[in-house]
Amino acid sequence: MEADSSKPKEEGRKVPDDVHTVFAFSLPYAIPISDGNYVVKLGNKNAIIKIKRIQRKDVAGFTGTGTVQMRFDKFGRSSFSAIFMEFPWRMNLSEEGRRPVTLGDVPPRNKAKEGVLRFLNRFIETVRYITQEYWVEPARYQDLLAYEVFYWDGKTRYPAQLMLLDTGVGGIGIGTGNPFQISAEKLGELNDILSNELPLETSRIFLLNSRDACLQEDFRLAVVEAVTALEIALYRFIRIRGEKLKIPKEDLENSIKNVGLTGNIIVILRMLTENLEQPDETIVEECRLGIRVRNKILHEGLREVSSTETENRIVTIEKMVDYLNRLIMAIETSK
Repeated sequence: MEADSSKPKEEGRKVPDDVHTVFAFSLPYAIPISDGNYVVKLGNKNAIIKIKRIQRKDVAGFTGTGTVQMRFDKFGRSSFSAIFMEFPWRMNLSEEGRRPVTLGDVPPRNKAKEGVLRFLNRFIETVRYITQEYWVEPARYQDLLAYEVFYWDGKTRYPAQLMLLDTGVGGIGIGTGNPFQISAEKLGELNDILSNELPLETSRIFLLNSRDACLQEDFRLAVVEAVTALEIALYRFIRIRGEKLKIPKEDLENSIKNVGLTGNIIVILRMLTENLEQPDETIVEECRLGIRVRNKILHEGLREVSSTETENRIVTIEKMVDYLNRLIMAIETSK
């Protein structure tokens, strides 16, 4: 069973066009900044963020009305932030936003909430920059789980929406027993790796990191992790296939360097995959573009990376890594 609950409030009053939109919510953790009002500008629009720190009642056994604050408290164990965000225009609260690619079959997100998060994360990023509190992280879609929205014309408050559960990842599951069950085959593989101290496949670890970065909405990191996985698998294939074909080691290493710098992998794949399963050139081109974006992130400081484009590219890179692993297995079994 899945449950996403949205309960709009209607009072039968016509909402004027010239109103402000106010979002009220609490984050599960505290933003380390003084209580107060802050004006945030993005593009040609401004928003006002009103923030107030809320003390937890019981912090590791400490209770009372004083201030108890743990250092580096990412998870809000000691306090959290209550936030009002006011936007000087009437937002459309029903417009759909983007649909995440790497999270499976989930509903599209709410565009207004995505806009709120852009302003909020500009605020958080700047607080982190000024205070040097490096542990502070941006807010994710699922951090803003419940919220109230109303319109305000300076005199009258018009209730618009009360959201009780908006995870952005497909709601919640309700059932009996432990929900974390795996197949007998996977359980056997797990026990075999653990009991025999077998190595973990590095590419798979980086791809898992990449998907997690998408969940955290850190798409720059997602690109870096995914391309790292790609290059690990690609370099392993080049070395194994090159040794099989008796290509000089120096030539192989030069090819690897060239791939990392240019992303041009189709030439080396055509040369090394003769008499093997051939690569899908559409997938190869997407991987090449992924390498180029990664290089721009690392060498040019690229910060704005498309979310949906990144997620689609990660899925493509996963297919390429699977393909390269099939080639490696075919080469090794033919010895």
